[in-house]
Amino acid sequence: MPRTAQAYISTVTDPWINLAFEEWLFRRPSHAASPHTVYLWRNNPCVVIGRNQNPFKECNLPWLRANRVPVIRRRSGGGTVVHALGNTNYTCFMPRESFNRDFSANIVARALHQLDIPAHVNTRHDIVVDNRKVSGSAFKVVHEKAYAHGTMLISSDLESLGTQLKSPRKGALVGKGVESFPSKVTRLIDHSYTVTHTDFCRAVAEEFGIVYNKEAGLKNHMTELGMADFNSNPKMQEYYDEIKTFEWKWGQTPTFTHAIEKEFIWGHLKSIVTISEGVIVEVASEVTPSSKAALPFDGKCLPDAISTFLVGTRYDDGAVGTWDMLNDFNRWEMGIQNAGDVYEWLQSAIWSGIDSVDSQP
Repeated sequence: MPRTAQAYISTVTDPWINLAFEEWLFRRPSHAASPHTVYLWRNNPCVVIGRNQNPFKECNLPWLRANRVPVIRRRSGGGTVVHALGNTNYTCFMPRESFNRDFSANIVARALHQLDIPAHVNTRHDIVVDNRKVSGSAFKVVHEKAYAHGTMLISSDLESLGTQLKSPRKGALVGKGVESFPSKVTRLIDHSYTVTHTDFCRAVAEEFGIVYNKEAGLKNHMTELGMADFNSNPKMQEYYDEIKTFEWKWGQTPTFTHAIEKEFIWGHLKSIVTISEGVIVEVASEVTPSSKAALPFDGKCLPDAISTFLVGTRYDDGAVGTWDMLNDFNRWEMGIQNAGDVYEWLQSAIWSGIDSVDSQP
């Protein structure tokens, strides 16, 4: 019987390349692909955010930067997920007409039954074991095509998950981005000590094939995708380049505001910074003099000075040069010490720990 479904498994662990493979599989012309395809892959450590999320609210960017863990924005919606070699990702492609938010998750849950793990799908479309989440789901529907994908926690470091997803500035940011829904989680190895990445992939491919090939499983018919495929395919490289751009990673963030404030010797300074498409577009500042002494400079000039230097700069890196900023503050007779204090505060409050988080190869 000819196979009407396909299974692919990636042999690389570069997250950008694996997401490029996923996009290529999704965008292939219908006549060149099976209508039902499953793709299995895992990544080196990274944090993957949903298409419409705010990474500054969802992630512990200072920790990620210090530990050289990149943040990547995927093309589907949904919440933020920590990827590492201890978990495995799966993507189920299908025609839009047969798309169902639970159907693919149920295939994966039944695959876990093959591994003697009693999984089921809850009302949030999550796969759970003993009422604890082992995999969430995210979706994408475009024209006549759709896919559902998720990340299965196999042997992940659960303590690290919480650290990476705890933003130190979440309470100071206000915006309309999609927020992640926290859940209690567990791992497959907590329910089956011997389960591995390979076991999971073979079980999912087999169950997927049984569903779409009418009893012809796919565990022995998985097509590998590797570096040779990526290097020889310009489209894959195009999709790879797209998700590494500033415009995609940071610029896709919905408009939000960042409230910062600081008590100085001379008074209280509060600023509301508005960020749109990854760029600071407005800053409203207010200076309240200390009750102990008068301001040692013209307080009306400081809000204008802050706005002048911040508006138009990218929120992801400290683009304001120390020398230029201090020179201009001095021009308003603020004094080198006061100017330096304000500059250091702005650098720390806005940019510390968020620049160059993905600068590694």
